[in-house]
Amino acid sequence: MSEFDQAYFETIYFENYDRLYTAFLKRTGSDIIAQELTQLTFIKLWQYRHSYSFELSAILQLNRKAKQVFIDWLRKEAHQRKLIAQLKEYVIPENPTSKIELSDTLKLAIQKLPPVRKKVFTLAYIEGFSQKEIAESLGISVKTVDAHIQKALKQLRKNLCWIAILTVLSHSA
Repeated sequence: MSEFDQAYFETIYFENYDRLYTAFLKRTGSDIIAQELTQLTFIKLWQYRHSYSFELSAILQLNRKAKQVFIDWLRKEAHQRKLIAQLKEYVIPENPTSKIELSDTLKLAIQKLPPVRKKVFTLAYIEGFSQKEIAESLGISVKTVDAHIQKALKQLRKNLCWIAILTVLSHSA
C-alpha cells in the first residue's frame, strides 16, 4: 500500500477502534469520554494522513495520535479544574455580610448567561450532575457540555472579578 486513501483509513479504523476505545475507557472511566477521545484520534489520523508513513506500523502511528489526544484532554481537564478553583475563590466570602451580597451577585451573574449555558452551568454546579448526565438529558455531546461550562466559568469569572474590583474601590472611597 502506498496511498493513504479512504479504504485504507477504514481498514485501520475497523481493525483498531475497539482496542483504542478500551484503552481510553480504562484511563478515563467514562464511556462517553472514551468514545469522544477515540473519535478524535481517528479524526487526527485522517487530518494528518499526508504525514503518514507506510514504513512504520499503523498501530504505532495510531497510538502516537491517541497519546496526543489523551494529553490534550488531560490538559483541558486540568485547566477546567483550575478555573473551577478560581471561581470558588470568588464565592468564598470574607465575612457574613459579603456572603449575602456575593450570593446575590453570583445569582445575577448566572442569570445573565445565555439560556443553554445557564442551564448547563446550573445542572453542573448547582444541582451537581455530571457532564455525562447533562449531555444525556439535554441531548448534546459531553464535549458541548464541557464547552458550555468553560465559557460560563470564563464569563462568570470576568463578571465577578469586575464586581470585586468595584467593591474594593467603593469601600476604599
